[in-house]
Parts: sequence; C-alpha cells; structure tokens
Amino acid sequence: MHFSTDVYSYLSSMCGSNPEVYNHGFLGYQAAAEWHPYGIKVMWDLDMANRMRHGNRILLQIGGTGLGCFPAPSLHRFCRDLCIKFFFKCSRTDLCFDDYEKIIRPQEVAEFADQGSYKGFRKHKPIIERQRTGELLGDSIYFGTRGKNGAGKYLRSYGKDLESDMEIDAVRWEVEFSKDRANAVFFELAMSSDVTEFASKLAMFIGGAIDFIEHNGKRCDPIDRLAFWEKILDALGAAEIRCPQPEQSIETAMEWVEVSVAPSLEKIRRAIGDDRYYEWLQKQMESVELRKKATEQITTYHRVNGIPISKVPF
Repeated sequence: MHFSTDVYSYLSSMCGSNPEVYNHGFLGYQAAAEWHPYGIKVMWDLDMANRMRHGNRILLQIGGTGLGCFPAPSLHRFCRDLCIKFFFKCSRTDLCFDDYEKIIRPQEVAEFADQGSYKGFRKHKPIIERQRTGELLGDSIYFGTRGKNGAGKYLRSYGKDLESDMEIDAVRWEVEFSKDRANAVFFELAMSSDVTEFASKLAMFIGGAIDFIEHNGKRCDPIDRLAFWEKILDALGAAEIRCPQPEQSIETAMEWVEVSVAPSLEKIRRAIGDDRYYEWLQKQMESVELRKKATEQITTYHRVNGIPISKVPF
C-alpha cells in the first residue's frame, strides 16, 4: 500500500475490521480500499506521475450511510482527528436535516421561491416527478449551482419519504458545501468543544444556508421571515444528531426469522401438511419485491461469503 499505515490502522480500528482492497481505484485514482458495510473508501495512486497529478494526496470518501452508523461522540472525535492527526483537507461537506413533521413540502416551497421570497441563492429549480397515472414519484427543489460555476454552496429540499419508499418518513433539507467553503465548514465542526456544540453548528450551517422572507417589491426584509421557515429553524434548534440504528444484515435477518417467524411457519406446516405448505411458501417468496437496502445487504453478504451455488428446494 502506498498511503499512510496510520490512516489504515485508524479506520480499521474505528470500523472493527480490515478493508477489502481493490486492484483498481475510483475517481481517477489507481487503487482503493473499502471498509464494509460502512462504504468508507480510501483511494490512492501507485506511481509518482499520478501522485503528482493529485498533489501527492489520498482521497477519503464517506457517505451519509456510513457516518450514520457511528454514535455522535465517535463522529465528532473522528472529524477532529482527521483535522489534527492527519491534516485532511475537506473538498466537500454535505449536511442534512430530516423534518419528520413535514412542515412544508418542496412543491410548496417552490411557490414561495417563484415569488422571489428567499435570500442566499440567485436561482432555484423545482422538479416534480409523476407517473402517467398522476401518482407522485419525486418532489424536490434545488437552490444554487453545482460545480466550477457554483459558489461552493448548493441546497436541496426533497421528499425523502418518496425516495426511500417510506423508510425515512420525512422531508429532507440538505446543503452541499464545496471548494474552500467545504473545508471551512468541516474545520468549524471538527473544532467543536463537545457534541452539543457540534450539533448546534450543524443546525447553524443548514439553517444559515438560506432564508425565506416576504418579498416586498424589490426588497427582502429579514423581519418578515416566512412562518414555515421560522418553524424549520425552531426544529433545527431542537434537533439532535440521529443515533445509529442497529445494522441490518443477512445474519440479523436470519436471527429474527429463527426467533420470531420460525414458530409460526412450523405451526402452519403442521396444520396444512408438507405438500401444501411448501407450495404456499414458494408463492409467498415469489411475490416479494425486495427494497434497495435489502439487495445491498445480499450483495455485501455475497462479497464476504461468496455466492451460493445451491438452489431453493421447492
């Protein structure tokens, strides 16, 4: 490996296991390692030419799912260690707030945005997706511009309930910082004195990314903040960093079936007989539509244990 063994050891200790090392890289890097099931990736180069092209840097990539697996104190300490121990420079920081009260839907936000009742961005773009039948599939609004032409700040509000198939029954407000802003925001978060201050700063950066106020002619008076945004800011002020949910896996699903489902299955089998039972069970399995998260768990299991060659015995 051609990157710091200190980083490797730190991440392995934090994740409780060693990573899967790939013989290829991502995002222009030549090699990579990934810690499952967190999706934490480190990418690096193997030759001097590519190292110079990337400024002799490695790339650490951690998605929201991975971050959500760690308790708030561990997350705060991790950010602080990246700054102090490893001198990481953050090129992108995404922060989000899930509004479970659904104070306002994105398509309603778009109505205020179309009136010019916001500050902090120059433009917005609402996107509504529907089936031909009229069923709502997606509901979102974007503020700002991504990429080199952007100002390093990009906000979107979208129906996480629709996107996650109701696994997260909320409207999500998500702000994406890039360029120098990303590093400045990350450093401020990392230098928080404790988890309470860490959470307060998260709320400050999300709530401070935009303001919704009455548009009176050509002026927007901060005194006339829109009621829905006041409620969002109040909710942000009372928000806490979400504690990680127990990690779901094939093994935990099997344990749950053994404890909670197997007795009922055996009761049904004894009642209706083997032939009818296995025919009935096969129909139940064939009618199941797996969610995205379930298929990801299957992929992770196969990656670790291999793909089984046996067939279902019915």
